[in-house]
Amino acid sequence: MLSTVPTLLSLEPPGGVPTGCVFSALMMAITIGGLVFPPLEAFIATFVVSKEKTHELCAAIVYALACLSMSVPVVCLSTFAAPGEFCQHWVVGSFLVVEFCVGLFMPVAGTLRSKYVPDNLQGAILNIFRLPLNTVVVSGTYATQVFEAAFVFKLVSRCFFAAALLQASMILPIGQAPDRKSKAD
Repeated sequence: MLSTVPTLLSLEPPGGVPTGCVFSALMMAITIGGLVFPPLEAFIATFVVSKEKTHELCAAIVYALACLSMSVPVVCLSTFAAPGEFCQHWVVGSFLVVEFCVGLFMPVAGTLRSKYVPDNLQGAILNIFRLPLNTVVVSGTYATQVFEAAFVFKLVSRCFFAAALLQASMILPIGQAPDRKSKAD
């Protein structure tokens, strides 16, 4: 994450930030997210939407959860709340949830990629998206040095929200009405 350690350091925890433990916990959250995905996928396919749209809904849920978790540092680091030890626990927890979402999203991304991007074009198409992706990463890293942390987390939260909306729109494509039986049937 772009500003995990600087954000935790800004909360002035007693004894400093055990960065090795924080990193280990974040990596463990990614692993747990990957392990939780198969039961989540099975639940959604069985009880929520059709099997064809399961991965689209899973991705939308992951983005929405990440959006909510990135709202926590916005509240804790804003001028309205005084950061303290209580806030530090909430911020660390929100970082763990985001990394959990990363672990959940990895299998979804692979499935969606194979579903929507033809095999013979995957290499070319994925390379095309590397430049914009790297531009966003560099811009985000630069933003953490220029803007207040609360503002950066607000931007990240809004990006996750936009991604959740866009992903949810793939469940029912725009302009396509749901199948309804006519009353004459």
